[in-house]
Amino acid sequence: MFKLNSLISAPRIVRQIRLPLKYELLKPTYTSTSAASFFTKTDKINSRNISALKVKYNSGILELDHRTLARLADSSATGKFNDTNILVTVVNKPRLSSASFLPLTVDYLHKASAAGKIPTNFLRRDLGASNYEILVSRMIDRSIRPLFSSNYNNEIQVVCNLLSYDGKDNPDVLCINTASFALFGSSCEWNGPIGCVRIGMIGDNLVVNPSRKQLENSPLNIVLSVGPNRNIVMIEGWADNLEQSKFIEALEFGCEHAYQVVEQIRSKKLEKENQFVKKDSSLLSITSEDEVLNGSQVNLTEISTPVLSSDPKENEEIENLFQALAYSHLYDIFTDYEHDKLSRDNAITQVKNSVINAIQKSKTDPEQSNTNAYAYSTLNELFYKFVRKVVRNLALEESKRVDGRKLNELRPISCKSNLYPSLHGSGLFQRGQTQVLCSVTFDSPDSMYRSDAIANMMSPSLTNFNKNFMLHYEFPSFATNEISRIGGRADRREVGHGALAEKAIYPLIPSQFPLTIRCLCEVLESNGSSSMASVCASSLALLDAGVPIKEQVAGVAMGIFTQFDDNKEIKDYKILSDISGFEDYMGDMDFKIAGTNDGITAVQADFKINGLPFRIIKEVIEESKNARQEILRLMKKEISKPRQSKKSNQPILKNYPVSVVQRSKLIGVGGMNLKKIYAKTGVTVNPVDETNFSIFAPNQDSLNEAEEMIKAFIEQQREPELEFGGIYKAKIVEIVPSGLMVQLYPTMKPTLLPNSQLDGRKIAHGSASDYKIGQEIQIKYFGRDPVDGRMRISRKALFKTSLPAQDLLR
Repeated sequence: MFKLNSLISAPRIVRQIRLPLKYELLKPTYTSTSAASFFTKTDKINSRNISALKVKYNSGILELDHRTLARLADSSATGKFNDTNILVTVVNKPRLSSASFLPLTVDYLHKASAAGKIPTNFLRRDLGASNYEILVSRMIDRSIRPLFSSNYNNEIQVVCNLLSYDGKDNPDVLCINTASFALFGSSCEWNGPIGCVRIGMIGDNLVVNPSRKQLENSPLNIVLSVGPNRNIVMIEGWADNLEQSKFIEALEFGCEHAYQVVEQIRSKKLEKENQFVKKDSSLLSITSEDEVLNGSQVNLTEISTPVLSSDPKENEEIENLFQALAYSHLYDIFTDYEHDKLSRDNAITQVKNSVINAIQKSKTDPEQSNTNAYAYSTLNELFYKFVRKVVRNLALEESKRVDGRKLNELRPISCKSNLYPSLHGSGLFQRGQTQVLCSVTFDSPDSMYRSDAIANMMSPSLTNFNKNFMLHYEFPSFATNEISRIGGRADRREVGHGALAEKAIYPLIPSQFPLTIRCLCEVLESNGSSSMASVCASSLALLDAGVPIKEQVAGVAMGIFTQFDDNKEIKDYKILSDISGFEDYMGDMDFKIAGTNDGITAVQADFKINGLPFRIIKEVIEESKNARQEILRLMKKEISKPRQSKKSNQPILKNYPVSVVQRSKLIGVGGMNLKKIYAKTGVTVNPVDETNFSIFAPNQDSLNEAEEMIKAFIEQQREPELEFGGIYKAKIVEIVPSGLMVQLYPTMKPTLLPNSQLDGRKIAHGSASDYKIGQEIQIKYFGRDPVDGRMRISRKALFKTSLPAQDLLR
């Protein structure tokens, strides 16, 4: 009798299957288990699976634990640095179809509760990812992605959850180290571990993992990750125009300390299989009744992720076909330097289609029926691998690039400034087929970027505090001749590229610049290195706007082609300056470096191989200096210093002194006068202190008009001096329950004539009298009250004493 023990644990599947009566389900037998015995069993598993390590630094102790929390995930790790705690989980799922890329997703989450705060939004919940969360997620992704096996395409999700935050130490480095520990103890095909540190500079001394307080005065902030063979796998950071030699020294210093984490993790023997999840080999995926009856069920635990091809002979056979059919055509394409981006891509596609069609046609020939036909997806993937091999061999063996340049040669560069005079500043930077337009906008200090208290506390980054300079990067689809949705929130790539360009420019902005500056970099054409082109375009636009930046800054992207020996050691390599998009795709590195003639302001390095040794990184940085200086030389031909003459439409920020007596007259009741100025002229007037106001005007004409209004408001008109006992005419301006509001002179404020001083009769309400608004009456002045300074006036004193009359009551 066929017995389905495993289906007892899957009632949903059982309900979908109509079983004949002769098949019966066996009821499982349950045994009584006390809570004490359960925890005893769990503790045994914990002792076998959990492994901890500690790495001591001057700034604190790094502690990592394996599978203490979230134990149902494929792997998990907790990290602690001082009082900051992080949880990293790794989930690894096989795919039923192959992919040409690694479907890796990394998410960093910092919750307000970790800092002891409640979110300030309407829902009081943690909502979408902030810019800082996106930047940290990208940094973790770039650190771990290069170490996955090349043919491994399982679906992987790494989630870094901030559990507690002490406000003193940056959580991003802790996330990378904890993610390394979690992946090292997972079932993923990952060639780790890695170690990560942050390097700062206090005085002339380099500091490992400096605190947030120390970073405030540090001219250097670099995060770098190092792999198991001491290769650098990720670099991200900025510097305050630091000398190149000191920057290289900081990288070498960081490599040594990051490798300490690698050694500690490698010394731990972590179990790859999760003992907390029992894998029942009898759990079947049943799709029909026939499968149950025939016993042809599919075991879920036996499903493997398909790879491109598991037969090396088959791959070699296909590569031989490509060599015979496509190599000469590809070689002609890559040595025809008249091709641009689009024409080269079209030519490669034509060769691919004709070659694949020829191969598939030959395999379906009846005379060759003994051979198997290749799938189109397999041929497509192998073809582009062959293209990559041809391109790399051209550079490695013949030192040829696909566009005809030398290895250290830049693409043609053109620069323009002041393209649109109506803008506060504009610059256009063209490098090859990469074109970026930057527009500079000035606004009042009120437009400064201000993050809330939680973001300030939990986002220790250059791009996440109150600042008067912002750089936004936009990459529309037409820049690569594609169609997609336009507008909306910037995606992760745009946020990352914009943050990198902002880091490159920010150290050169004067700290006391009075206005808020926004640079909008729009990529109009893209063929690689658009973020570094944004740096160059921003530098041009800022000078055109008259911003006195300390020095001009430029950026360049460096690439490399490597060749490995049988021991997987680099035996040959070629460094490429100013890589195009095609070379970026075919190469092994994208190293973006921005700086001035002598200093470095921002770096970002991405690798597609298991990193590069420090000696090669040093060589790349030294070669980038020559490229950077050449770009700056061309930029200075267009504009070399800030614009001296202001544009007619350039906004103006001015300080306007006002005496304490005039302050209330300018502000008006409830700020009414300031609102009138803004509504009529568009000029913003804000009080700075008791005697000064700041005026922000969009242009000179608006400023002149606003100043005329201000003078009218605060113009001093001398009040006439009143004689004690004198009789004056007063105009009734308002009738109130307590009396009449009268005005003696137009320049004087209305004052109260109380009911008790109106008449010899008793008047309970001002309206009980026969007086009307606008009527002029005579009053007698008796000076001012010595306590509150109010005028003392009377009408009753003008009447002769008479017999009591009837009171007027209402």
